[in-house]
Amino acid sequence: MKRTGFTSSYQDTLSGHGEDHDKKQEHESLYVTIQEAARYCGVSDKTIQRAIRAGTLLARYPQPNRCEIAVSDLDTFMPGRVQTATRHRLAEQGPVHVQTEMEHHVAALEQRVRQLEYLVAALQDKSDAQIRPSRVKARERMTGSLPKSFVSLLAFAKLHGVAESTVQTHMDMGLLPVKRGAWRDAESTEVTLALDSSGRTAFYQLYRSFPHFMKCPRCSHGYLDSVSGQG
Repeated sequence: MKRTGFTSSYQDTLSGHGEDHDKKQEHESLYVTIQEAARYCGVSDKTIQRAIRAGTLLARYPQPNRCEIAVSDLDTFMPGRVQTATRHRLAEQGPVHVQTEMEHHVAALEQRVRQLEYLVAALQDKSDAQIRPSRVKARERMTGSLPKSFVSLLAFAKLHGVAESTVQTHMDMGLLPVKRGAWRDAESTEVTLALDSSGRTAFYQLYRSFPHFMKCPRCSHGYLDSVSGQG
């Protein structure tokens, strides 16, 4: 019997739907390996593996060393959809599971904050340790007015009856802890060699037995010695 145009068109339509249905079934039943899935989605192999372990991507294992993923499942796992799938999974799990994961996330952040606070404190301690020596140097200035805790070496030697040449010899031998600089005393006299409290104590210990040594009211110049340019 001859097919009419309407019948032919209707059958062609049914045939087309059938083909589409077959293709859909074929698509849903098609499985690929992890490498093929990665290429299909435009991501790395590790991304696919992490998704499988996280449960956001289903997989089957037809053989012990073979993992397969349905292509139909990959359609929901295109770049940019992973986080959405995770949110859907958390929503399905309910508020208790969401709260638990949030608590774990907050705990991890708090631990990281503590680590950062420790690092900041360590850096501050290191910075303070580097600054302290410079402050010491600032107190022991080597120019300008003679510091109040210093006294001219030559003036101190003259006050105690010790010859300048003798002092110079012992200073060169390292027996006197001398401060060197370019200061001006109260009379604007230039001072290049000075003694601090420890230097004055060493001076007294070194010369007190000399025949012509003359004691001053502040001898023996102990650690409480506060001589300020007067001996």
